[in-house]
Amino acid sequence: MSSKELARRRARRRRFYLKRFAFLGGILLLTAGLAGLLLSCVLADPAETVAPSGEGRTSPAAPDAAETGEVSETASEPLPEGWERIDVPESALAEGTLVLVNGEAAFDASRAKTISVYEGKNRNYLVKNIYLSVTPETLEALNAWMEAFAGETGITDVNIVAGWRSLEDQTKLYDNAVAKKGQGYADTYLALPGHSEHHTGLAVDLDTYNVEDGTSGGFDGEGEYAWAVDHAWEYGFIQRYPPSKSGITGIDYESWHFRYVGLPHSCVMASENLCLEEYIELLRGYPFFGEHLSVCCLGVDYELYFCPKDRVIVPTAGRYTVCGNNVDGFVVVLKKTEPAA
Repeated sequence: MSSKELARRRARRRRFYLKRFAFLGGILLLTAGLAGLLLSCVLADPAETVAPSGEGRTSPAAPDAAETGEVSETASEPLPEGWERIDVPESALAEGTLVLVNGEAAFDASRAKTISVYEGKNRNYLVKNIYLSVTPETLEALNAWMEAFAGETGITDVNIVAGWRSLEDQTKLYDNAVAKKGQGYADTYLALPGHSEHHTGLAVDLDTYNVEDGTSGGFDGEGEYAWAVDHAWEYGFIQRYPPSKSGITGIDYESWHFRYVGLPHSCVMASENLCLEEYIELLRGYPFFGEHLSVCCLGVDYELYFCPKDRVIVPTAGRYTVCGNNVDGFVVVLKKTEPAA
């Protein structure tokens, strides 16, 4: 083979390999590009990979209300005309005549606003000392109750021996009962300090007093004193610890202990034989968005319903009261009519 022919063959071989290398290089560059693109997608921020909507990308979905336990105001039912939501501080749960105080629900005695029974009483009953005090509404109802009782029976020897009690006073009573009569007696007949109804100023203990010899006769609510017990509800009072309810109240029967709850609550409790714990539970079954409890008491029509502590709803017009239950919500009472003249 001549030297010229050998040179031509070498030239064709170089061109062949150059084309092959160029082709393979292109394949390698394309593969590298695709790999880089895939890697960038994998490492991208998840928020940037949300599928676009008609007006651009959507934000990550907010947590469902059921997951957070929160109910937004916009999610609540719209109010009918004539009603409004009001802001009531959580501290107001311990205000009003329906506050529940028992072994589970405590009450701060320093919250009670009381006045002297001695200075405000009428002549139809007695009071143990000049220091005994109750809330103003309790005293007003007590005066009316004892006046009616004296008018019916002529008896004026009922003696009020306990009203508002400080935490220190309740502690002394409880500790003395434990020391003298044992833990079992104290737990049966006395509330734990901080858990006594007497901390509210809404409770009174009745006794009788013989002015001739200065002795106490106790108060069993029987015989000629039965009228006071039977008609207590008409003046807003209930016998707080009846004999059939000790399993619910946690306190054994106390014939002498009366609690002011006000009308129409005392009316419903008396007619349905409910203790305060049962009545509070009953009212929870009458929410604003539902059937309300209608009550006719002593010629006056009332409407009652329950509101959770963070969603209190009241009418924009008309007479109403809001009472905390000292647990989880408020009871709204609407006075629909006035008593007949």
